[in-house]
Amino acid sequence: MIVDLSAIEANYRKCQALAPRSACGAVVKADAYGLGATRIAPFLASLGCTHFFVADVEEGVALRDVLPSSAKIYMLHGALPGMELAAEQHNLLPILNSREQLEAWLRHCRVRNRALPAGIHVDTGLSRLGFPIDELHTIAENRNGLSELPVVLFMSQLACAEWRNEICLQQLNRFRRLAHLFPNAILSLSNSAGLFAGREFHFDLIRTGGGIFGFSTSDDPDFKPMQVVHLQTQIIQCREVEHGEAIGYLRSYTVKKRMRVATAAIGYADGFPRTLGNRGHVFIYGRRAPIVGFVSMDLVTIDVTDLPESLTPPGTVVDLICPEQTVADMASAAKMLSDELTTAMGRRCRRLYVSSERDDVRYR
Repeated sequence: MIVDLSAIEANYRKCQALAPRSACGAVVKADAYGLGATRIAPFLASLGCTHFFVADVEEGVALRDVLPSSAKIYMLHGALPGMELAAEQHNLLPILNSREQLEAWLRHCRVRNRALPAGIHVDTGLSRLGFPIDELHTIAENRNGLSELPVVLFMSQLACAEWRNEICLQQLNRFRRLAHLFPNAILSLSNSAGLFAGREFHFDLIRTGGGIFGFSTSDDPDFKPMQVVHLQTQIIQCREVEHGEAIGYLRSYTVKKRMRVATAAIGYADGFPRTLGNRGHVFIYGRRAPIVGFVSMDLVTIDVTDLPESLTPPGTVVDLICPEQTVADMASAAKMLSDELTTAMGRRCRRLYVSSERDDVRYR
């Protein structure tokens, strides 16, 4: 997997330009969507990013070791039971999602005799994480511990910002009506898709992940993200397969005429989608070549009959994600989300970071 840092920088600047009155925070959970959080987050910090969002304490600790001490690292899952001390020790900010999390964090503050900062997440319509609106009102009006808590971030999550429909506007209005409860907090409602919903959705802080990493988040002609991810592998072996023979497990592809088949070193253990067996394609020297047979654990078989034999010896580079086939293209063919695809690929693929402007090439 090749990760283009210059493209990340360009996309980050584009996101900033879409919300010029707001800070642009980076969502780098799930190892920056499989692209490598400990490499990408410091790069974004060098561009001026100061707000980072992860899922939990483990992800936060990994980032704290590579980010400036001034960087704000928010844990979207909050501090799970027993992890409060680790969050404090590593200067991580839990986003509190429920009364139980609030009470646990306040107990920890009392034990430590410190007023430790945190964020508050309210559910305005996604029905996933966050305080129910009525419960948050009750807690705030009764001051049940909130007077002891420095609330540094107040956030919610849009359910369908891409559509900017009635539900989206309803969430906006609910969030606005609650914002006065936390007058000193940074306000954050929009993710990447929310960038295009309108400036009224932007508030103080945008939380963008897909926008930075080049995943299409809008049909807006003014926002064309640069492609960040390229994926390559190599041919291990080529062979002739005769008419009537079959390829792969369960003999899923029957050869209809003599075929030259290349076997390449990638499979579902690398996050390459099994659903692309017998229906996906790759590119070799810019020429399209179909996948034949099932995708196996770490191998894929490709019909290279129409390519000159001189172009397909062992070691030949096979392009899977490239200008001819973007992350979005492959994800659509596999019936996946773009970030679902890269998150799966990031677990095993070796990553190479390149930056044309900075003349920077590094392996993970």
